[in-house]
Amino acid sequence: MSGFGRTRSQAEARLKEKLAEFDRTHRVGYVRPPTVAEWMDHWLTDVCKPRLKPRTWGTYASVIANNIVPSIGAVRLDELKPAHFRRMERYVMDEQGKSSGTAGSAWRTLHKALEDAVLEGVIERNPAVKGTAPRVALKERAALTPDQAADLIAAETDDTWRLMWMLAFMTGMRQGERLGLTEDELRRDGGRLIILVEWQAQHLTKREVEGLPKGVECTPLGNGMYRTRPKTEKGRRAIPLPEALADQLLAYIERHGVNGDGLVFHDDEGLPLTGSVERRRWYRALDRVGLGHEYVPHSARHTTATILNRLGLDDVTRTAIMGHSRVSTTNEIYTHVELDRLVAATDGVERAIEG
Repeated sequence: MSGFGRTRSQAEARLKEKLAEFDRTHRVGYVRPPTVAEWMDHWLTDVCKPRLKPRTWGTYASVIANNIVPSIGAVRLDELKPAHFRRMERYVMDEQGKSSGTAGSAWRTLHKALEDAVLEGVIERNPAVKGTAPRVALKERAALTPDQAADLIAAETDDTWRLMWMLAFMTGMRQGERLGLTEDELRRDGGRLIILVEWQAQHLTKREVEGLPKGVECTPLGNGMYRTRPKTEKGRRAIPLPEALADQLLAYIERHGVNGDGLVFHDDEGLPLTGSVERRRWYRALDRVGLGHEYVPHSARHTTATILNRLGLDDVTRTAIMGHSRVSTTNEIYTHVELDRLVAATDGVERAIEG
């Protein structure tokens, strides 16, 4: 049995009320259902923390603090009406000037929290069921063409970032997967160098990493970066490298070495590179070839996916390269997609970019 409150004294007082009610009725109930703010605080700490990855938990915490609590935090859960959900949507889009996607994220987060409130007996039914989710405008992300990608790579003067851009465009690896690449993830199979994507490097806040349950793999690397598993099992996959890219990667490791944590990419002091550093270098690279800043580092994955689609490859092969299929070990990957087909895919992407 628990009590909810914004302060410890409030929570203790409400717990006493609930205990008194139980003594009278021999039934567990809630004298006063918590407000949205009170429940979201409890939900984040007691419900989400044990079952979510640190970055996902941090995203929920940000959405709650910036969008949900300021707009409807004072409303009790049992008093939520469709009008309150509309108020939250207006607050996000009109007062904060955020996108419909941000409003949709707030609605989905609140919906999940209310579902858990029902499961825990805090309220009888989810009031979000009566509301309407914000209509999210689909926005097509800008992506570089193969020729533009080739120009960006060719114009890069720093060998670290030239190799980073090559990996981004030719393999579809996510930013965290590239920043967290370790020497142990490099394997040989049939004479081909393969990256076994097993880890990612993420920047996490102190609040995101404190109180993690046992079993969560989250290792500090320095610079606020942590080694974690990919977002889902789908992200753990094997990517065969085109021969020229493989040679450049091995030569780079020979020149620079890996740091104490086995990271391929690190600064002169052996600390990991961060996402913010990569973004700055990315925008410099765009400036160098006269491209606008509407392109973000993640757009390189869209370029890769577009090329794979144009090559006429089957869905299984394309999703195996991009990390969208449910594969978690090398054996599973080879069961679903033979190595030769993966090699043909990445070689095809290289040819499309290099010409």
